[in-house]
Amino acid sequence: MKRWVIVPLLIAGLLVASFHSMAQSVAQEAPGDLVVPAGSPQDSGLGLGVRKLAPGVMTVVPADQNSEDTSLGPFDLDFVAKHPELEWTAPDFPDNQPYFASPTETLLAQSRSVTFRHPVWGLEFAFKPARMIEVDIPNDSGKMERKTVWYLIYRVRYTGDDLLPDTPDPSDSEAVPGEPKRVRFESVRFIPRFTLLSKERNLVMDSQILAPAIAAIAARERVPGRLLDHVEIARNEILLSTREDENSVWGVATWTDVDPALNFFAIDVRGLTNAYQISVDSGGEKQFFRRTLRIYFWRPGDSFNVPKDRVYLGSPAYEDPKRVRYYLDQFSLKERLDYQWIYR
Repeated sequence: MKRWVIVPLLIAGLLVASFHSMAQSVAQEAPGDLVVPAGSPQDSGLGLGVRKLAPGVMTVVPADQNSEDTSLGPFDLDFVAKHPELEWTAPDFPDNQPYFASPTETLLAQSRSVTFRHPVWGLEFAFKPARMIEVDIPNDSGKMERKTVWYLIYRVRYTGDDLLPDTPDPSDSEAVPGEPKRVRFESVRFIPRFTLLSKERNLVMDSQILAPAIAAIAARERVPGRLLDHVEIARNEILLSTREDENSVWGVATWTDVDPALNFFAIDVRGLTNAYQISVDSGGEKQFFRRTLRIYFWRPGDSFNVPKDRVYLGSPAYEDPKRVRYYLDQFSLKERLDYQWIYR
């Protein structure tokens, strides 16, 4: 009787060992996975093997520095114009000008029509389409609550090729600035701001820091690098990447309590460049706008099973002109785009 009990147990043990060996072999030979030692530069931060991404999975937006962004103006300097006592006027100066200098050399004259020039740098930004995941997150009372988290996986690299304006000699009043020069720095700092917005749902949401969600996302995505939130990534210098040294940094932006009926939305990414513009409104007040990457998404889902809905990059391929126009009007677009640079 004992013999018949032991034999099945031996067979079961052999089968388990065989399946375990096969699983190890498959894991080692799977082309989509790469086993990386914990603590290595490519470690995901969880001690898990990272997934080797296929070409085309990431949408890469190259750094796009424009020579026009190296100069701003001309503008009048407000802080000088607010001091009329600086005028060279009568009766102290009968000719309304200095005795021994040209009127163009006065502080007030030089404060008018001033052009500002500054270096412009930029970062390469690569991203995967937005996704959703369900995670237990502590609420205000400290209790765990099941939440649907929307997230955007991204990678930033500093590739150089920045612009340095040509500043003429200030003593030469007739000097004309030349074209900006191409330069590269040792590193730049990425201080991001991610904003999810939708005109359709009247929604504007900045990304949140959700540590439990980031851990779950890292285990799911297994990208070749530790995922950082927008505060952690701002603490690190983004070093120059070359053919010899790959200094990519990985991050994730997360949101909760997003309207589940959302169909069309965009994500604005600020901080990828220091370029900005200044405009003067009708009241003479200056407004500052930063160069921002806007990425467009849509999802053909509903509010019943949001985590399983797939999000697509760009705009839907509608054939009905009315539906196409409805989508374009959501973002004041003239044509269908996956992403674009704007100032906001």
